[in-house]
Amino acid sequence: MRKSKREITDFQEILDIIQNMDTIRIGIHDGTYPYVVPVSFGYDAADGQLAFYFHGAKEGKKAGLLAKNPHVCIEGDICYRFKDTISSVTCLYESIIAYGKCERTTGGEAVHGLERILCHCGYGSHEINASALPATAVYKVTVASITGKCRDKHN
Repeated sequence: MRKSKREITDFQEILDIIQNMDTIRIGIHDGTYPYVVPVSFGYDAADGQLAFYFHGAKEGKKAGLLAKNPHVCIEGDICYRFKDTISSVTCLYESIIAYGKCERTTGGEAVHGLERILCHCGYGSHEINASALPATAVYKVTVASITGKCRDKHN
């Protein structure tokens, strides 16, 4: 990271950022150009380990690309506001970048993933529609590495 003073390495601080993010973007391999898709998400975190969950259709570009190459990059951010400085305008933000391996889940793990997504989106008590499960792919990204970054969010 070019400006190490902005780096966040504390796992709990990174989780605090994740808790406040609405959307993550999944970077997926697609030949010459990456394919980046924004998704709603949920997550599990324990003992320094992190996994993200997201869902989508069982067929389509995202599903096809993930089946070919499960290695992904995840980006998430919070823009607090823009600030006029002496020489420019800058964004006050917090962000994360993670790398991991994505797998499609099934059965109880898929239900768990949907529950984590609902919980993160503020609908933890919402019942999962069992009739939608056969048409829904639930993915889990097991995070291999993650970093956070912050620029003066409170100034």
